[in-house]
Amino acid sequence: MRLALIALVACHEPPVVAKLGTPDDLADYLRTVAGTDTATRTREVTGWIVDETTWSRDIVEPFRSLHGEYVKAFDAQVPGMVARLAPLGPVTARRHFAGDPRALPSQIRTRWAVPVQFPSAVAELGEQPIEAVFIHDGAHWRALLGLDQIVVAHVAALDPACAKKLQLAGPPGRCTEVAWLVADSALRAQPERFAHACQLASTLCGNSVP
Repeated sequence: MRLALIALVACHEPPVVAKLGTPDDLADYLRTVAGTDTATRTREVTGWIVDETTWSRDIVEPFRSLHGEYVKAFDAQVPGMVARLAPLGPVTARRHFAGDPRALPSQIRTRWAVPVQFPSAVAELGEQPIEAVFIHDGAHWRALLGLDQIVVAHVAALDPACAKKLQLAGPPGRCTEVAWLVADSALRAQPERFAHACQLASTLCGNSVP
């Protein structure tokens, strides 16, 4: 009788629900978006923009100063992401960390913008990366779309050759370590530190990208 009661209770246990802000929660959310009609995907992606309050709380200096540029550039990122989410396929998500061998270089560079051990996340659709870094604001998922491009543009304005070296960063190693220095010094407007960082990058980051 007792075993039967246990079995009955087990059969009626509520399904496990992913906690808000976890990778499982992100994957569950993206499954409701991927493969839907264009209007639905556009509405959802447009809603991923990070507001100023969340940005000020979660983004570190000197990247925090880029919120205005991020907002202005966000709309240009929406069509590509809407298209990326068009297929209906398996969705997975995981925590976002600098040494992730599966992460895109742009995702690893974007890791510089959030605190150490910050619970940002990345995701894949159809076993291919979704080029975004997701953060949870306590109620909804938002995305740091285009932030890496903004940083590269700041570096390119100072030294185009150094910006090409920066774009080679991402995989763990000395190149990525010194590339952070390039980005940080550029955004902090520290010319001598920036020049030194670019000199190191020219040696440690191999051949330039096209």
